[in-house]
Amino acid sequence: MVLIYSKDVDDFVNNVIDYLNIDFFRIGEFDKVEIESMNFSNESSSYILKNEYLKNIELEKIRSIWFNGGCINSGTDDYENKCYEVLNDAFVLQKPIKKIGKRIADFETNRLDMMIEAKQQGLKIPHTLITGGKEKLLKFYKKYENKNGIISKRILDSYFYEDDEFLYNFNSTFQITSEILSELPNEYTISFFQERIIADFEIRVIYIDGTFYSAAVHNFDDNIDIRSKFRNMDSLRIVPFQLPLNIMNKLENVFKKFNLNYGSADLMYSNDEYYFLEINPTGQISFINNVCNFKLENKLAEILKNGK
Repeated sequence: MVLIYSKDVDDFVNNVIDYLNIDFFRIGEFDKVEIESMNFSNESSSYILKNEYLKNIELEKIRSIWFNGGCINSGTDDYENKCYEVLNDAFVLQKPIKKIGKRIADFETNRLDMMIEAKQQGLKIPHTLITGGKEKLLKFYKKYENKNGIISKRILDSYFYEDDEFLYNFNSTFQITSEILSELPNEYTISFFQERIIADFEIRVIYIDGTFYSAAVHNFDDNIDIRSKFRNMDSLRIVPFQLPLNIMNKLENVFKKFNLNYGSADLMYSNDEYYFLEINPTGQISFINNVCNFKLENKLAEILKNGK
């Protein structure tokens, strides 16, 4: 049996399941799961789950786990959810079997930590400023005003923030303009800014258990965040790309630093230089996999089935 943690909507997970051909149990981020029993003695042990679709799921029989988002959820209250998390971790995370990916609760994306590690490994990074003060931001803006300007992106992996009046979407990267600066107060919530790199092309890198699969993404308009183009890719051209060995070695060291054997990385290629942007431990990879015909669903399914 294979245990899969996943986001509720993920085409790639569905494709991997189609290739498994063995029993699996999938835990989505909003699925209600009940711990039926946990029974341990010196002679034997058992751990049985159930949900609204399946009963008597014996996790003693799992041979591999794929963490791709999701978490165990009792469907009741925060206290029981925490109990479930502690009990489940005690069994699952200590079980000596093949594990692909990392439990999302153990990995809050920290862009600065990743960039510092990438820099230490010898990868180039964009000039970055983190500040909550307008004076420092203005100096940073003026430094790049006559070049390519500066951009802002979220610090945490959370996409949304809600206050008493509004729901704010932090998902997109956007350009800082003089109009934005004129409306900005002298002090504001600490934010993440970078020089804007005009890329010859961007590179999406998929990393699975020691192997890289890369694609060059050519953007033929001035859109800053190419993720907004993935639904309508008329102005994008995506082709398989071979990263230089020295870049792969440095990038793999970053993955290993964070104990990741699965995820995606974003790079930029500009003026004969490779720039590291970030790593996503549960990155959307279907569009790259499908366009480049990597057949990663088959390869990942084989890893999970073999448990090696």
